Amino acid sequence: MSINATENERAQAQQFFNEVFGEGSEVGIPMLSLRYGEACLADLLPGWEWSVTETQGDDRDVRVVRYTDPATGLELRLEAERFHDFPAVEWVMYLRNGEEADTPILADILPLDADLELADEKWCRVHHSKGSECRQDDFEPLLTRLGPDMTNPQAPWIGAGNPLTFGSLGGRSSCHALPFFNLEREDGGLIVGVGWTGDWSAKIWREGGKVRVQAGMQRTHFKLLPGEEVRSPRMMLLHWDGDDRLRGHNLLRRFSLAHHRPQRNGEPAHAPISFAMWGENRAERQIGKVRWFVDNDIPVDNFWIDAGWHGEGEYTDNSNVFNSQWGAHVGNWYPNKTAYPDGLKPIGEAAKAAGMDFTIWFEPERVVDGTEFAREHPEWMMGAPGGSFLFNLGMPEACEALTDVISSVIEEGGITIYRQDFNMDISPFWEANDAPDRVGISEIRHIEGLYKFWDALLARHPGLLIDNCSSGGRRIDLETNSRSIPLWRSDYQCYPGFDPIGLQGQTHGLGLWVPLSTGACDASETYAFRSAIGVGVVMVTPTNPTGDPEGCMTPWEAYPVDWLRAALKEQAAVQRYFEGDFYPLISFSLADDTWAAFQFDRPDLGEGMVVAFRRQASPFPKMLAPLHGLDAEATYEVRDVDADKTCEMSGADLMGDGLKIKIDDRPGSRLLIYRRLP
Repeated sequence: MSINATENERAQAQQFFNEVFGEGSEVGIPMLSLRYGEACLADLLPGWEWSVTETQGDDRDVRVVRYTDPATGLELRLEAERFHDFPAVEWVMYLRNGEEADTPILADILPLDADLELADEKWCRVHHSKGSECRQDDFEPLLTRLGPDMTNPQAPWIGAGNPLTFGSLGGRSSCHALPFFNLEREDGGLIVGVGWTGDWSAKIWREGGKVRVQAGMQRTHFKLLPGEEVRSPRMMLLHWDGDDRLRGHNLLRRFSLAHHRPQRNGEPAHAPISFAMWGENRAERQIGKVRWFVDNDIPVDNFWIDAGWHGEGEYTDNSNVFNSQWGAHVGNWYPNKTAYPDGLKPIGEAAKAAGMDFTIWFEPERVVDGTEFAREHPEWMMGAPGGSFLFNLGMPEACEALTDVISSVIEEGGITIYRQDFNMDISPFWEANDAPDRVGISEIRHIEGLYKFWDALLARHPGLLIDNCSSGGRRIDLETNSRSIPLWRSDYQCYPGFDPIGLQGQTHGLGLWVPLSTGACDASETYAFRSAIGVGVVMVTPTNPTGDPEGCMTPWEAYPVDWLRAALKEQAAVQRYFEGDFYPLISFSLADDTWAAFQFDRPDLGEGMVVAFRRQASPFPKMLAPLHGLDAEATYEVRDVDADKTCEMSGADLMGDGLKIKIDDRPGSRLLIYRRLP
């Protein structure tokens, strides 16, 4: 099966691009909506002035469409891109007040409001996913049948009276729902992505031989002040043909790697093998851990110091994330003098000498009352005294000051991976800050400021990688994916005793939409470790039961050295496969009496891998796993890593009867690697 875009798919994208964003002297038919004063945009546009300009680039065409209201001077600008190598179109809408008076109210702004033709007898299904909420079912795939339902012909259609509605919660883009969905039809489909790191919603229903799709911010009801401009969420549509939905998902994965992947020194960024340490620890111990990895030939790419390194709290030797006061010092972005008397520089230098990246944790948008920023600049805070404030990134002077502070810590410490966390709901602060005629403005300004802040850090520190955390995987969207990698994709893996089944579910659910993310392992068990591996992995040390001398165990206490070395070398050997096409080989389930199995295929290399898991209560020791995406005429060498045995099979047999996989242990895992023979 080919995952490259077909001529017909690219033609569909080109047709959409021309119809919506105009061509030559013809204006398009915008698939968006809003209310302006008392009127709908569709009724107003015929009387507005318009222009279209186009720039043709090496990998995309960019078209800018401007509409201007002659009565009020409001300018609506659409900046759209059509990609040459993928059947994808993206756009952002801008609204600008070019006059010296306030505009009428702009409300219910939807940068996507489209009717998709579909005959009544044709079925349509929506594939979407849960977001991250620190639960075992984070990123679980969901299916909604719009109608007709082939499995239940009597089921009611999803109509205008009962539309499918989903979206984010609390102001973080992938909290509760992931901002991607796939509209599958009998002969293909359309994947929609929402690039907005605040609150968004989508609404979908069947109506009169059409499927109606709407998406945008959840709350918009504002006037624009003279000279003021705002932007909308980024919208992405990707067309795919055929009857295999996974082909569409793999087109999205390839598109994301090609056009929404952060860069380091001009090259595509890769996720590292990380070892995360608790921050409230003495510098000499942290340096000792770096040296221990080197001395024992353990392939760690990234030395990671998490929360607890900062502020002026009383240092304790037995602290950990659950018993320390680290949260009270969020807003004091300087090293604790007891733990780090010479700052972070000695650890950064040790990591650099070991050939490692160096990660430091920050949470700059949450500011606890009484910390430095709150004391010195209360005008930059949203919220009431007594708890946590929201640092107002929407204020240019505040955004610039924060950039300077964080940049100075990065520079002084030799930090190469900046880790940004965010552990509170943000939307209540925006809502409280907005006047009745400015609803949505605080959110827009904050999210614009977030992008400006990240872009400034990346510009000031070439080679910097941003780790996007936000309570674990709650800010994953097109915009953040272009600037960062979620190295900690769920806080479910924060807590002692979490079940690796949750990590397997994350690999399945998130992998359908996002190719770059990493899970975490805190146990010296191959089953747990393989449940976490991906394009990278994060090793963590459990809480020390003795509490002496450190609150968290050292790497040599937590892991047998031979096991750790072998496990991380295995990760290093297979991580390139996780950037390939993704095929779940078993339906999604979090039950403990079944299996999970995944194939990652790299057709560009002629190689791939299969990892399978027999869960703890599964009565079945064997499974057959038909593979995908291979050349039926080719011969493949298949290596069973655990048995250290190889065999040769034809592509036809691998995709027909499939691989026979046997796992005796419960729980247990199996790793198989294949390569096409010349």
